[in-house]
Amino acid sequence: MNTGCSFGSASNTPGLAEAKNWPVRGVIVTGWLGAHAKLLSMGASGTSIFANDIACDVRGHYRELIEDGVDDAEATRKIIAKYQKWFDDPESGTAALVGFAVTQSKIGRLDPSIRDRAIALIDRGGDLDVWARDSPKDLGKRKAALEKARAQLTGPQPARKRLKPPPRIVCDLVAGDVLAFDLPGGPALVRIVYVQSDRYGESPTLEELEFDGPGVPPAEIIQQIPARIEDLSEFEENARFSAMLDAKNAGWKEAGFRKVANIPARAGDEILGDSGCGIFWSGLAMLYRRGDRMHRKDGDLSM
Repeated sequence: MNTGCSFGSASNTPGLAEAKNWPVRGVIVTGWLGAHAKLLSMGASGTSIFANDIACDVRGHYRELIEDGVDDAEATRKIIAKYQKWFDDPESGTAALVGFAVTQSKIGRLDPSIRDRAIALIDRGGDLDVWARDSPKDLGKRKAALEKARAQLTGPQPARKRLKPPPRIVCDLVAGDVLAFDLPGGPALVRIVYVQSDRYGESPTLEELEFDGPGVPPAEIIQQIPARIEDLSEFEENARFSAMLDAKNAGWKEAGFRKVANIPARAGDEILGDSGCGIFWSGLAMLYRRGDRMHRKDGDLSM
């Protein structure tokens, strides 16, 4: 069940913090959630236009396109191509299309054709029949939300705004890099399996190497060291994990890791599967300092 893009915070959902049960099949739901089970089944968490999953998706995707420098007309075309089935949906279409028009208006890029379609939809009643059926006590608030959106679309439009893309986090690592974390008994070694890149930055996926020695060996020796995998048959053998910046933006260098080699790819590196789990670089360093590892082996001492 979808619960809407604004549903995740107790601060903006009345009574959410006090709700005792989540709305799942076969369970009696209490508190705010129980009273609004019908509303939640509509993919909404409230009566506002953007208290809806699809409206949030459309808004987020469109803003990303504009942030990335896509031309206004092309951005509009892309959104229509991707979300047309939702614009035509009798239950989600109002939130999707009106939300799209309002999003364009807020940044001074309201397309006349999108405006006219949204206004015509509102004037036909939008999704008020759905709200009258599923959440009649909220019908007045929903009508007010649609009227507010119509006023936004028909009133004076704001100046065109430039949206800046989010800053990209660059990890300064490439596939095959081997990092060492120095410890009194000898370094812990991790290998960068691959680095995934998107508009938000780079995310490295690592695996620990099964190494126990006083110093960093030569690259040709590191190449032969296998990945460290748990000796637990009930767990899938997956030695990979991701490492992230912490709240202070501390990366691998700040955490005390150093780059010691770059070795050739191994069989299976190209398979982008589940990385198992994630940890902050600073957290990984803390783990190593206390003598532990991401993947524990039979016989490892509990610290």
